Amino acid sequence: MRTYTLYRLLVILFLLGSIIPLKARITLDYYEANKTNNAVLLKWAISHGQTCNGITITRSSDSLYFEPIGRIEGVCGSPDASIPYSFIDETPLKNQINYYKLELGVSSFSPIISFNYIDISKQNYQLWPNPAQDQTSIHFENPNFELFQLIIFDSFGRKIEELETKNSFFNLSTSNYPSGIYVFQLISINVKTMGKFMVTH
Repeated sequence: MRTYTLYRLLVILFLLGSIIPLKARITLDYYEANKTNNAVLLKWAISHGQTCNGITITRSSDSLYFEPIGRIEGVCGSPDASIPYSFIDETPLKNQINYYKLELGVSSFSPIISFNYIDISKQNYQLWPNPAQDQTSIHFENPNFELFQLIIFDSFGRKIEELETKNSFFNLSTSNYPSGIYVFQLISINVKTMGKFMVTH
């Protein structure tokens, strides 16, 4: 009797599943984050034929615990076309990775994306960590992908390393640097900046 009852229950669940389909996860054509002025611009598009009721934008510092930072009300998406959306995070977490996730309606979530927001200081660069142990990074503005040169000097004025890039940062390995104070020059056609950092082992 128990086996027969279980069989009937499975049949009923199967039939209900055929009549009432499970809600499909909302998919996105793209989802990206970029820096704009002193903020982070999020852009995404809900795929053609999919809709949801409202979008909540959430952010996290560790990719585990998310807090809402914005809301787009109303029906989102369209049965007829892919619909683009955007949101500006005007208060991103500075000099660390920001994780973003979209809550699409009440039962669907986007993948998590991340953006390392670097706040360039008045000195035209951001250096972190400082003091350094095995590595440090120097970030700067380079929207036109110009050639930048980085020259490192020790405390006696001796040149110990020279690097070039067309990116907006240098990742500097300091594991072989003796502990001490170092001076650097950051040079391009239009920029010449000096700074210093410490290495400790």
